[in-house]
Amino acid sequence: MTFLQPLLLLAIPLIGLPILIHLINQNRHRTIHWAATMFLIQARKMATGMARLRYILILIARMLTIAGLIFAVSRPLSGGWLALTAGGVPDTTIIVLDRSVSMEHTDQGTGRSRRRTAIEKLSQLLQESASSTHLVLIDSVTKKPTKLDSASDLLESPLVQDSATASDIPSLLQAAADYVSENETGRTDVWVCSDLQASSWDASGGRWEALRSAFASRQGVRFNLLTYTDLPKHNVAVSLRNVHRRATADSAELVMDLKLTRTGDLSQPFRVPLTFVINGARTTTELEISGDTLQRNGHIISVDRDATKGWGRVELPQDGNPADNAFTFVYAEPDVHRTVIVADDPVAAEPFRIAAATSQQKNQNSEAIVLAPAQASQILWDSTAFIVWMAAMPDDATAAQLKSYVQSGRGLLFVPVAGLTAGEFDGFRWNEWKSADENSHFSVGQWRTDSDLLANTRSGSPLPVSRLQVRQYCPLTINATNQNQPGGEPGTQPPSAGTSTESGAGAADRIVSVLAQLDGGIPLLTRMSLGDGAYYFLGTRPEPEYSTMLNQGVVFYVMIQRAIAQGAAILGGASGRNCGTVPDDLMQQWTALDPESLEIVPSRRSLLPGVFQSGARQISLNRPLTEDDSQVVADEQLEQMFGTLDFVRIQDQSGQQSSLASEIWRLFLGLMIFALLAEAVLCLPDRSPSLAKPNQATSL
Repeated sequence: MTFLQPLLLLAIPLIGLPILIHLINQNRHRTIHWAATMFLIQARKMATGMARLRYILILIARMLTIAGLIFAVSRPLSGGWLALTAGGVPDTTIIVLDRSVSMEHTDQGTGRSRRRTAIEKLSQLLQESASSTHLVLIDSVTKKPTKLDSASDLLESPLVQDSATASDIPSLLQAAADYVSENETGRTDVWVCSDLQASSWDASGGRWEALRSAFASRQGVRFNLLTYTDLPKHNVAVSLRNVHRRATADSAELVMDLKLTRTGDLSQPFRVPLTFVINGARTTTELEISGDTLQRNGHIISVDRDATKGWGRVELPQDGNPADNAFTFVYAEPDVHRTVIVADDPVAAEPFRIAAATSQQKNQNSEAIVLAPAQASQILWDSTAFIVWMAAMPDDATAAQLKSYVQSGRGLLFVPVAGLTAGEFDGFRWNEWKSADENSHFSVGQWRTDSDLLANTRSGSPLPVSRLQVRQYCPLTINATNQNQPGGEPGTQPPSAGTSTESGAGAADRIVSVLAQLDGGIPLLTRMSLGDGAYYFLGTRPEPEYSTMLNQGVVFYVMIQRAIAQGAAILGGASGRNCGTVPDDLMQQWTALDPESLEIVPSRRSLLPGVFQSGARQISLNRPLTEDDSQVVADEQLEQMFGTLDFVRIQDQSGQQSSLASEIWRLFLGLMIFALLAEAVLCLPDRSPSLAKPNQATSL
């Protein structure tokens, strides 16, 4: 419990004042023995027990009266959580704020989102109970510690405003751990304001062990999780994928994959009006959702044949989360999807060339060329969507170009060379080849089905990855610079499928994930994100003596085409990006194409959905689609993630008016009044015959 006027608690010894007065009053009268009354002694002893009990109760009532008065004027604070504010004011308070799309779920009665509710309650709490603490804010957009002068600044800081971005809670907590370590903060309270969205917390990731170790080494760090897991009564999210223009004999049309995701009451079908805005022209159609998802692949909208490029958005009526009610897009004439395969052996590169040059769309021009390593300087970096490297690791000059290429948002796939394991690239290198026993093979045990190159198809069906057979594989190793597991040694393999790790400066941009692994936890396809792009490492080759990738060609073809599509989305006259992935200074130079984008403050353009243009290029920004996933972290997972760390979870609701810590002086004032009434009742004269002294009850 915390007190707003703690100095008044120095008056607590006054609670013993009634006892002192009682003792003084006992010695005030002199006792004289009188023989005529000696016969009454025996009768008095019979009434002494009840009288003594009443005297004790009167003393207790008077002491409670004084205690209630002292505690009431000290203005105590309390909340709906046990001992949260115990222990006094911390030296430092770190606020970890989730500014992702899912934190914009809004209470319809008050109009306050989860994010706004959290910062208002925290600001009030800190102003009332911890105004002397050093306040530090770490938000999910900048991921950097920012010092605040006072708790009131929390409400007005631009770092607490809404955004259409995703959140990575482990990286935010890593920033908090680094700040605590670098600044020797002493006793520290870490407030985490989040909705516990599973995609943001990465509960199965390999970073939590390192976080536990980092915080366990610091004394006096306590975590308060201010969580919002209540779902709105009704919310529908809309998203689009694969938007492209298709010309017919006498017209043109836009083809897209449309998806509606619903939360709330799913017992009845729901009809929702859907508005399309194409180059300013609005049309509305009505769709019916049964269950939680409606998927319409190949949805067609007619457009002007002369309009070879343009912009658009799809809109929903206002509901539980206004941040997922719109999705923007831009379109243009299809660009050439160029793929470059760098290989020592042109014959071995042929399967990759064929898969890359065979487009899955009839009107899409695809091109794939094979270059020798010595010809790497001929790569058209600005127009290449995807690169496959099937040679020895590149030299320093080429490696620098490849790194810059990946940071721009495109993909680079490394394939091991037969019999060659020398060389290293950005901390990664191939190890010695391993072969299965004769007439045997390695099988794929796990793979990521939720995202990236091996994700399920649009219909939800998994790729036949489990049918792949690997006869030889080349393990990928990571040197000590990039190894992210605590205590990892050079050559340690990446973690198991579905996990990710970080380490060192800029770690939030370098996340290693295993997309597929063989039985026994052997990585088969590994991804390391860098900036907006990624390196991919395939642990085998497609030739029959290495694997059945060519026989099971669906997986091989889809993997290559998805990698090309990711890179192609960055290039050309029309591209789509996630909010928060384009630098702010670059977006400020672009021109808004629609009225909604024009209303966005230039400094916030990279954080909110919109359509923009710069010269002949158009770009659309949207929320990451992972934000439409309503799955939350379970209590058991929280216990595992924090382990032995001191943490308390506070379950709150968006728009709820009650404060985190409310003044309870009225409770103590009521206690004082009750004690006064009880003392008055006990002091009433006893009208029944009694041999007790009539004034003894009031002489205490």
